[in-house]
Amino acid sequence: METLTKVFWLFGRSGAGKTTLALRLRDGLLNRKIPVVYRDGDEMRSTLCSDLGFRPEARLENHRRIAEIARLLAGQDLNVVVSTMAPEYPQRDLVTQILGDKLVWFYIDAPLDVCMARDPKGIYKRAQAGQLQQLIDYPFEAPRSHERGNHVNTITHNVDECYHSILSVAKSHLNDFAI
Repeated sequence: METLTKVFWLFGRSGAGKTTLALRLRDGLLNRKIPVVYRDGDEMRSTLCSDLGFRPEARLENHRRIAEIARLLAGQDLNVVVSTMAPEYPQRDLVTQILGDKLVWFYIDAPLDVCMARDPKGIYKRAQAGQLQQLIDYPFEAPRSHERGNHVNTITHNVDECYHSILSVAKSHLNDFAI
């Protein structure tokens, strides 16, 4: 019998709430004794993908590597929670191609002005100072209809409401587990 494992990929602008919600999901699944690991885009950028820049082909390769790691982990009966910006269609298309039916997208949505005001990692401030030109040069491409299936708006809902919405979707995909 094949074990059901999924890759829950949270994407959106920096400051939208991806990391907060991804960590909540990971912890929620672990508390329910569901095997899960978390991969963060920033962590991957500073380790396995540290040789990559921010040109379009490097961004694509960054997401390819993360998706392949997620695929390998899911193949070992681990669920995977990933959070990356995945700001462009080619990146999301490649992730979808690699992960297929194991992939569950969550679009973590907050308007750019709110993300800039939150700026938890200081990247918008650095971009405005000219230190991260690539953040300005490559804007976030809004999700297409098939990527919006699990739309989580962090403006109209608080963190707990967003988390419970995500957990509810995760439950529906992990029906072999008693969650």
